[in-house]
Amino acid sequence: MDVILHLGVHRTATTSFQNWMLANSEILSRQGIAFWGPERTRAGLFAGLIKRADLVSAQDILSARRSATRIRMEIDLLEDQGFHTLIISEENLIGSIPHCLQHGILYPDARGRLERVAMVLGPHLTGVAMGIRRYDAWWASMLAVERARGGEMVNPQRLRMLAQSGRGWPCVIEAVEQAFGKRPHVWTHEAMAGRHEVLLRRLAPRAALYPGQTVPVARFNAAAAVQGQLGRGYMPFSVAQRGQMTARYQNELERLRQGHRDLAIMETGGAAPGGYSAIPLTEEGWVDDQQHRGRQASGMG
Repeated sequence: MDVILHLGVHRTATTSFQNWMLANSEILSRQGIAFWGPERTRAGLFAGLIKRADLVSAQDILSARRSATRIRMEIDLLEDQGFHTLIISEENLIGSIPHCLQHGILYPDARGRLERVAMVLGPHLTGVAMGIRRYDAWWASMLAVERARGGEMVNPQRLRMLAQSGRGWPCVIEAVEQAFGKRPHVWTHEAMAGRHEVLLRRLAPRAALYPGQTVPVARFNAAAAVQGQLGRGYMPFSVAQRGQMTARYQNELERLRQGHRDLAIMETGGAAPGGYSAIPLTEEGWVDDQQHRGRQASGMG
């Protein structure tokens, strides 16, 4: 059985994809594809696993062991029922929005978090996947979420720190590879956001979906929640900072293509990555930040 772990990441239309998968779960089930999203992972199934590595307690270790047993039993049951593919989508496995903002870098403890997940899924895991996004748009979206949660307005010093942050997507991708011993499939948010059918076929090549067969879902956005406070198309970075961040993103994508021939940088359609002049007005993937789908049970941190 193929078990594919979709790590998100945050602010890359992850929740829209999860909601789309749920809306089409019956169709996918008939094709042998099962799906676990936050409604499962945060309701106790991944208890003890969704937490900062430096905050893991003895109780979390015990919970993780119990989760490992339950997860493996459920995977075996799915296989017995005729499923050939399981897609697990949980962005909080790789880290959290507050932790990224606190340190001013991308997923500072990703490897430690994911190594614990690898110990549980390792025997079954066949693939890992994640999206990445232009730095100015990603950080602006993260700051918008923080503001919507009651955070303070960002100051120029903090913006400079984020614009010059030394840990980029290649470092995160390397951490994922080190944790799982597998190169992750990577796509750009700019090209793939909202293209759920295309993304599913990348994750599960045996999926046979036809035009009009799937159920569309509404888009969720963080920007709409804070427009009254921050204005439409919130972008706190200066033109110079955005240029610096976008140039870095483009350069990193090119190096990833050259240095990782088997790394799947999927950029199907759309403009060139980093070529957008403004953050989209419609942001996807925030609804999970408003929901509490089993947060206490999962021990999130």
